[in-house]
Amino acid sequence: MCIKKDQIAFITCVSDEEEYAECRYYLNRLRIPDGYETDIISVREAPSMAAGYNAGMKSSPAKYKVYLHQDVFIKNQNFISDMLQVFHRDAQIGVLGMIGKRNREMQGISLMKWDTGKVIDNSAGLWSFSIPSKEDNYAEVLTVDGLLMVTQYDILWREDLFNGWDLYDASQCMEFIKRGYKIVVPYQKEEWCYHDCLYPKLIKYFDYNRVFLKEYIVDNGLSFLNEDPHASSYENEKEVAQAVEDMRNGMETLIESEDRGNLRIFLENPSGLKNLAYMKEYAAVVHIDYLEEMNQSEQRLWESGMSLEQLLKKLRALKYMLKRLEYTAEFSGAEQIYNDYSNYAIMDLCERYVMEKEKVYNILYRYQPDKQNMDHKRNQQETGK
Repeated sequence: MCIKKDQIAFITCVSDEEEYAECRYYLNRLRIPDGYETDIISVREAPSMAAGYNAGMKSSPAKYKVYLHQDVFIKNQNFISDMLQVFHRDAQIGVLGMIGKRNREMQGISLMKWDTGKVIDNSAGLWSFSIPSKEDNYAEVLTVDGLLMVTQYDILWREDLFNGWDLYDASQCMEFIKRGYKIVVPYQKEEWCYHDCLYPKLIKYFDYNRVFLKEYIVDNGLSFLNEDPHASSYENEKEVAQAVEDMRNGMETLIESEDRGNLRIFLENPSGLKNLAYMKEYAAVVHIDYLEEMNQSEQRLWESGMSLEQLLKKLRALKYMLKRLEYTAEFSGAEQIYNDYSNYAIMDLCERYVMEKEKVYNILYRYQPDKQNMDHKRNQQETGK
């Protein structure tokens, strides 16, 4: 296959059509530099991330390939020209990512302790590190987060070893480094991407970390990597991951049975609050439902008889519309927001997911039929939390 040096391919493994549609919305907004063209490739029913990316890679002649999650929304419209500027500075750059790590410790959770770059994350807010600087343009790292990885050379992803959804990204970085290429994170004045990550499922992560350590430290002896001497045992880490998963399953059961009372009790429990980053959507559902019930709102997010899937789909649709207002100031969704959702739902999700709150509030204010009522509702929302 002849390489097309003027083409950029965006490759995504897709399992959620609504989420991918939102990802595509932002891809379609990107400015394409003169002389370049883009291709958007979706891979469905992939048995693993590495296998899906290999399929996408083999199907495209593009020199530049952007491997991104379906829950990544590129808000920087100049993303293509910005990333090309980095690659054009050094032919030895093999992989570019949004956040990465220079720290050499690679065991357990230490592998995800990022120290370089920027990204806005659904559950964690803004990840922002001072490196790289504007003057340096980019910083060399050991690994980058797989939320978005851009390559200018094709190297097979190790689907033989990483046949699930974890550590395919760190493995690919090692494969590039073994061949003499650099892994970099670019300077970002403002974050290029929003990662709408719902929550990390870490139950199998630690098993794949063992595979990673064996392949790249034990067997290949890559001297620039270290195991973390302070890392807890794998079994302890897996137990914590399983406990979080059990907690989520318990909440899902309560939602499916519409047990609003016990859900509210659960979220008042300190042990439950400790893991709210992993259950942000469920906490939003319960809090909004409480406010709507107490204030006898005619509009209800959680209607009787709704399945968990229907409820989360409705909540995420509002979140997507609010993020569009934040990133694009697109007004087309404002009328739908007020037709389908109460002010309690709107304000709750603004507080949880929107960073430029005043910008979004001002846009919504323009479309609110009763502006005094909106101000009153906003005050109620702030004092009711």
